[in-house]
Amino acid sequence: MIFHHRIRTRFAASGFHFLVSLSVFSLFVGILLQFWYPNPYFSASGGWQGLRLVASVDLVLGPLITLIIFNPKKSRRELSMDIGLVVLLQMGALLWGIKAVYEQRPVAVVFLDTSFYTVPAAAIDAQDIELDNLDAFGDERPVFVFSRRPESASEQERFRLAIEEERIPPHEQVWLYQPFAEHFEQVRRSSLDVEEIMNANAEMKAAIEQVLVKEKAQVSDLVFLALTSRYRNILLIFDAQGDLVGTVNAPYKDGEV
Repeated sequence: MIFHHRIRTRFAASGFHFLVSLSVFSLFVGILLQFWYPNPYFSASGGWQGLRLVASVDLVLGPLITLIIFNPKKSRRELSMDIGLVVLLQMGALLWGIKAVYEQRPVAVVFLDTSFYTVPAAAIDAQDIELDNLDAFGDERPVFVFSRRPESASEQERFRLAIEEERIPPHEQVWLYQPFAEHFEQVRRSSLDVEEIMNANAEMKAAIEQVLVKEKAQVSDLVFLALTSRYRNILLIFDAQGDLVGTVNAPYKDGEV
């Protein structure tokens, strides 16, 4: 009888810890979806993977440790010390997870050659460039920018050294960024054959048709461009003025879910 009472009490303590952790996690999810990984970047840029990381720490680690160590036979002082230690451990791991997710949030969507690429905050910070410098291209986050190709011999050498020695991919080289709107006519030449996409994927076809209905437009009225990202590609849909009017998810890469 005493044993079963202890188990029920231990599970009650763990359950209470879980509810508190769930409240914290819900707040984090709201911030992540609203500010750090707005649609469609949540699925494309690792928001879902980051969410799972934080969930494993906040919703599993803390309550599980509480379940293991909680013992109602201990004094109030001993229990307070145990719970305080668990909370301290959980908060440390949680802050580490949140920091990792925050640093990987997309802050720029860069058009290079024929496709868009997302650029995480960490990639900008690694170049000792203030994120405020992106304000020159717009006040939204992530901001759309155009990346030109290096022209002169000195620029080409700088570009090459950045790739080979500093390991900075072409689309992350901020010194080549230019305002997106000024180059939209050039960008639109890379518009995809959306009819082919619609014929190949029923889900994407339905989503594209929803955008067409919403915009009261024909396929020929809009510009369809690829966003190449780590976990899944996205179809970005622009109107003739270069304003984003819709997005369509492509299948996940390599079975990612």
